[in-house]
Amino acid sequence: MKNGVNVQKFVRSLLFIIIGLIFITPLLWMVSTSFKFESQVFERPFVFLHWGQLNLENYRTIWLKTPFLTWLYNSVFVVLFSVIFRLIIAAFGGYSFGFLKFKYSGAIFFLFLMTLFVPYQLTLLPQFIAFRYVHLLDTRWALIIPNILDILSIFLMRQFFLSFPRELISAAYMEGSGITRSFMRVALPLAKVPLITLGILSFFMIWDQFYQPLIFLKSKELYTIPMGLQSFQTQFGKDYAQQMALACLAIVPVLSVFLILQKQFIESVTSSGIKG
Repeated sequence: MKNGVNVQKFVRSLLFIIIGLIFITPLLWMVSTSFKFESQVFERPFVFLHWGQLNLENYRTIWLKTPFLTWLYNSVFVVLFSVIFRLIIAAFGGYSFGFLKFKYSGAIFFLFLMTLFVPYQLTLLPQFIAFRYVHLLDTRWALIIPNILDILSIFLMRQFFLSFPRELISAAYMEGSGITRSFMRVALPLAKVPLITLGILSFFMIWDQFYQPLIFLKSKELYTIPMGLQSFQTQFGKDYAQQMALACLAIVPVLSVFLILQKQFIESVTSSGIKG
């Protein structure tokens, strides 16, 4: 019986390893290609790395001949402000709809949810017209403002506050705290785990956005990393090794954020911090 269990665990682990290798293969190919010369990219048979001929010139070219640091700064600026404002509104909105439950809150929240069925692409033209009238086109704020209000984030925080212990807030009321103070002192600190999870997910989604900067930006000095990748590909379409080097540099911030916050992210998932 014990041997059967061990065999089952071994088969399951082997299956997971194979699936993991399938998913990580494009990433490994990207990394290996970034250290190759152009003539070695599509060589047969495939060689993962030529250890005696590592081509670091690809990274040097990216660093010196592209405004990568400008793209990185723009991406970090947009993502940082977008995530901060989104989490603030999601926390207040989720608490209002999930815990306070004011009059007609259910109907209002249902109308909010209906907007999730509107394709995102349909909102780009109204946003473009609105930003043109208020002179926000070709600015970083044209990328930040559409990301501030996210109905899905409010929904997830509402689900968390639906199961929030009312005794804690009642105790805060008895101590003389009002709605805002009880939220700031009691509810918000206990919502740290789901907020971190939302922050990580929002970071990934906003970091990869392409259509917004493509439509709202004209100045190359305002390009984010996805737009920078696209412009580099247009300019150096056949330099696959350099493109892969740029792609490797582009994923470093994303991997760094995940590695730093992975413990909190995993804890929130395993402890069902965001409940549905």
